[in-house]
Amino acid sequence: MIVSGEELRDQYRASRLRMEQVAASLSDDDAQRIVQACPDWNVRDLFSHVTGIAADLAGGNPPQGDSQSWVDRQVAERRERSLSSVVDEWHEKAPAFEDMIAASPKGLWGLTYDTVVHEHDLHTAVGRPGDRDSEGVRLAARLGLRLVKMDLAKSGLGAFRAVIDGDESVVGEGDPELTLRTSAFECLRLLGSRRTLDEMRAAPFEGRLDQYLAGIVHMDLPVRSLGE
Repeated sequence: MIVSGEELRDQYRASRLRMEQVAASLSDDDAQRIVQACPDWNVRDLFSHVTGIAADLAGGNPPQGDSQSWVDRQVAERRERSLSSVVDEWHEKAPAFEDMIAASPKGLWGLTYDTVVHEHDLHTAVGRPGDRDSEGVRLAARLGLRLVKMDLAKSGLGAFRAVIDGDESVVGEGDPELTLRTSAFECLRLLGSRRTLDEMRAAPFEGRLDQYLAGIVHMDLPVRSLGE
């Protein structure tokens, strides 16, 4: 799947602006709500994450080795600030980062994916479902298949077929032994580790789901349903 840098940039920006719009309507109490999809974070921490990535990369401060410690520092550094202050920083720093996405799509595509995923984590945390049929969701669902392809190879598993709103994609080597037929939003959440194991098993997979979990789930699954 070929995606242009301009498309990645535009969908990152669109997701950012939607998230900024949500943030502008939130109270101080809302900013402290736990993000069920990322239970170590509250809403302000979620914004600190996306803000910190944009600020650091645009400022020439990429991760050195352990990216998790890099992310943790970004959140910790903003923990005493207000939500509005963090969002203002994102609004200021993001345009330079968006130019970087357009210029380096092969290296930065994952951050468009990450932002769209977190956009819907935010909507769920504050109890306001977002646009689940946006261009960003449709793009991110396809980008998520790139992660699946890498994880299949690491796990020594064969190919996986996704039929997203009727559009078929196959990733991996050999004949597909697992197929998922669903919407772009559900594909994004199922393959993005936003569904419990029971929800995964109840989803419209066809084939050897349990054997394939290591290849289609990038992170630990939630213990409790997000209620989406």
